[in-house]
Amino acid sequence: MQMRWLRLMVIASAAVGLSPGSLLCGQNSSADVAQHKERAEQALRANDRAAAEKEFRAMLSIDPRDSEAWTGLGILLYGSGNAVEAGKALQSALAIDPGARHAELFLGLSKADLHECSQAMPILLKYFSSEPVGNLQRLTGLAALGCSSGTNDNMAALQTATRLRQLYPEDADVLYASAELYTRLWNQSAGELLAKHPYSYRVHQLAAEVYEAQKNYDQAIREYSLALAANPKLPQMHYRIGQLYLHKGAPDADEKAMEEFRLEKLVDPESAVSDLAMAEIYRHQHNLDMAKPLYEEASQLDPQLVEAKVGLAQILLDEYQTDAAVRDLTSVIAQHPDNAQAHYALMLAYRTEGKLPEAAEQMATFKKLQAGNDQRFQNKLDALLSVKSKDSGETAPK
Repeated sequence: MQMRWLRLMVIASAAVGLSPGSLLCGQNSSADVAQHKERAEQALRANDRAAAEKEFRAMLSIDPRDSEAWTGLGILLYGSGNAVEAGKALQSALAIDPGARHAELFLGLSKADLHECSQAMPILLKYFSSEPVGNLQRLTGLAALGCSSGTNDNMAALQTATRLRQLYPEDADVLYASAELYTRLWNQSAGELLAKHPYSYRVHQLAAEVYEAQKNYDQAIREYSLALAANPKLPQMHYRIGQLYLHKGAPDADEKAMEEFRLEKLVDPESAVSDLAMAEIYRHQHNLDMAKPLYEEASQLDPQLVEAKVGLAQILLDEYQTDAAVRDLTSVIAQHPDNAQAHYALMLAYRTEGKLPEAAEQMATFKKLQAGNDQRFQNKLDALLSVKSKDSGETAPK
């Protein structure tokens, strides 16, 4: 894993941390060595790695068995991207002093850069768990995640990703590396499903999701229906077929979708999303008397289904109870500020009241949230589309 900017920042702090306090601590007492030590420290603090490397090499010319000088040199070589030479220097340090922690840690990082992951992972996992929170620990964890694809220890990789997410929850590199890991593990499992159970209802379900990702709705409906034929009690299938009919937008889409949502309720009476979907159809047909109890049931079955609460507020708006609609939508947004639909509904309410600046603000928030939702959805679809091409050697269905 090459994250050069992070690597250089860590290298500077790590190498300085190894100077007189630990790295350059009096293995040699000659005046020449003392001068080289002082110059190396100054160069490190000035971020002049070339000068620091020169001083470390000068120290080693005086005493080739100075393990801490070998460690400092190895760290600098690693920071410069020269993992091969860094590994040699760090192994020299460990041969002299097997307990040199920084030498062992950076040897693990160097092995990871060289894709020698079977050797790197035990070291990286050891120091990821023992290093204090900070850039060096973060770099170690990220290197372990990058190396995890070369080992079979998925549990260790998942534990590392979980810990990184806990310690650095908003870090872009951590989020990206975690997403790569989760996608790879998902693809592996899906590939095993295709290989070991090619005729199971789950394969039809998976194929349907791939077709749906490609917006090939007819084929997706066909595959979901095949999954249901093999397992009529499979939940969510009727619901997803109904949603696909709505996406297709044929003249009879509402009727076909309604039938599927009703069938879903027979399979799963607790399906709040089916109640919500039917309520949405009724509301768009201006049948508020049928929509309202369905919204209420959806909200009762799943109190976290924010869209049901938004739907009830939209009914208030349709009934010209604008003040009540604004009150309810404001309450929903206070609890769920990232719900795009609630912001859109509040925009409509403000516009009805003639509060155009407030309406414009809600519309801007809606567009921002919707763009983020679209990107997350696209990422999921991209993962689905990669399943067959990466894991089964086939191309995704078209």
